[in-house]
Amino acid sequence: MIASRKAPTVTVIIPVKNDAERLSVCLNSLAKSSADQLVVVDNGSTDSSLEVAKQAGCITLEAPHAKVGAMRNRGVASSDGEILAFVDSDHEITEQWLETGVRLLSADERVVAVGSHYLPPTNGTWVQRVWAVHRLRGASPREVDWLGSGNLFVRRADFLRVNGFREDLTAAEDVDLCHRLRSELGGRIICDQSIRNIHHGEAKTIGAFFRKEYWRGSSGLRAWASQGFPVRDLPSFLWPLWHFVGLLAVVALLVAAAINQSSGLWFPGLLLAIVALILPSMILSCRTCWQERRLDCLLTLGILYFVYGLARAAALFKS
Repeated sequence: MIASRKAPTVTVIIPVKNDAERLSVCLNSLAKSSADQLVVVDNGSTDSSLEVAKQAGCITLEAPHAKVGAMRNRGVASSDGEILAFVDSDHEITEQWLETGVRLLSADERVVAVGSHYLPPTNGTWVQRVWAVHRLRGASPREVDWLGSGNLFVRRADFLRVNGFREDLTAAEDVDLCHRLRSELGGRIICDQSIRNIHHGEAKTIGAFFRKEYWRGSSGLRAWASQGFPVRDLPSFLWPLWHFVGLLAVVALLVAAAINQSSGLWFPGLLLAIVALILPSMILSCRTCWQERRLDCLLTLGILYFVYGLARAAALFKS
């Protein structure tokens, strides 16, 4: 008689800072899962986040002033699950989230990480709903270059072989980790939308969207440089660079107009610069909306692509 294969143990690691209410929602959703350990790493919260985690029976760690990569590494070091599931405090998992992630990761040794892009809240704003058209585009399952660390499953052994998350990056630590999992281990990363995970912290307004993408752009250039400037990631930097140069051109032409108000020669150049700045966002929106059969989002997605480009342009040199 062949013995049944023992299921791997699973640790879920959750970083948090001043997010007690949403952490409670996250932990309540995880309470229904088969996780062996829940580890909450607190970044010096002044609200009741730590108390919420303790009341839920989580392993709790305190890491004030640490960056998010270091927080997650602390959680890994203080746990022993064979599979590491990473989720953020403002996420809510759906039924069978953990079981699906474990099953898909365990099915193929060549796969070093699985997960999916985040779902918007069911009662989300137009910004949240429209950006989800971009984020959830494409077929599923499929191989991808990277996945966000708010919905990510990795084997502990593989995580340790690449030395975990970089601890000096403000953001883009998940992009960097996935790059090293692929390049150093030769593994595949699979995005499968059956691993469903709702992100309640998704930006609700244009202003919040700009601020969040500005933060997400932090350390991006440094992470790219540390990876040897891979060509496949070049479009991620050309997009903000285009907006950066375009904005400089528009500002320069406006200054020229203010200095030489009697001449109208600057106007055609200014109009051309504005069109060149905006046009790529609308072209990309047309492409995405056509592929996803969501032509109702053509203008609004174009606006978000443009704001995204401005935010990432501002963050180009942010550490």
